[in-house]
Amino acid sequence: MIPHSVIYSFYIGALILILCVIYTSTKVKEFPPEEYAAYHGISHEDKKEKTNMFRLLVKAPKAFWTVGLVQFFCWAAFMFMWTYTNGTVALNVFDTPVIATMTNGVSRMVLDTQSAQYQTAGDWVGILFAVQAIGSVIWATIIPMIQNRKFAYVLSLILGGIGFISIFFIHNQYALFASFILIGCAWAAMLALPFTILTNALTGGHMGTYLGLFNGTICVPQIVAASLGGIVLKMFTGPGSVAPEVNMLVLAGVFLIIGAGCVGIIKEKE
Repeated sequence: MIPHSVIYSFYIGALILILCVIYTSTKVKEFPPEEYAAYHGISHEDKKEKTNMFRLLVKAPKAFWTVGLVQFFCWAAFMFMWTYTNGTVALNVFDTPVIATMTNGVSRMVLDTQSAQYQTAGDWVGILFAVQAIGSVIWATIIPMIQNRKFAYVLSLILGGIGFISIFFIHNQYALFASFILIGCAWAAMLALPFTILTNALTGGHMGTYLGLFNGTICVPQIVAASLGGIVLKMFTGPGSVAPEVNMLVLAGVFLIIGAGCVGIIKEKE
């Protein structure tokens, strides 16, 4: 049975989404096509130009690739979070029991996912993700107050990296709130600043196509992280021991700090 709380949360979420879309559609005013072309210096010949995705990538502004590099480390880090937080919290905080399983004749130790401790950990992870969301909303109101956009980007990612790494040392369920508030800082910056920097670097032509291509810097890192995460975790796992999933969250923190370092190579255009 699906609890009514889950069912109603989906209905409420759908209603909020619909209302936000309607509000945005009615309140956001766009340039008429002719005014937009004049503002960006797009000639009639430019609008007639036929090109393809690969040519656009070749002509892409440098910010497209440098911000994309930062994006790679950020989204790979969050893919690790979504994949390994449950196991981390279950083992490190709720002392979930470990059981032996046999796969293809190989015995290995895994967490008992049917145990009460694991189920409780899963519920708590949902609360931690809610705390992260609250932290991101609060930090999103602070980011515009920081005049230097690149500094805001770097600071946010470093705070998120500290949040991820701190999970390794925390074994109290409530203390994890601090970690996930810091992670929320990185999340807020990731959702706003990359697109702001990119759109400022674009001249107006093929804007929609470039923004669509830029979404590849969100999905490709997650595909890579999902494909290689298990291999990396196996390297951390000793014989006869349960996989230390917390190490993957530490790696996520390292990735965010590397991403913060890569922000320095972005050349912004006002």
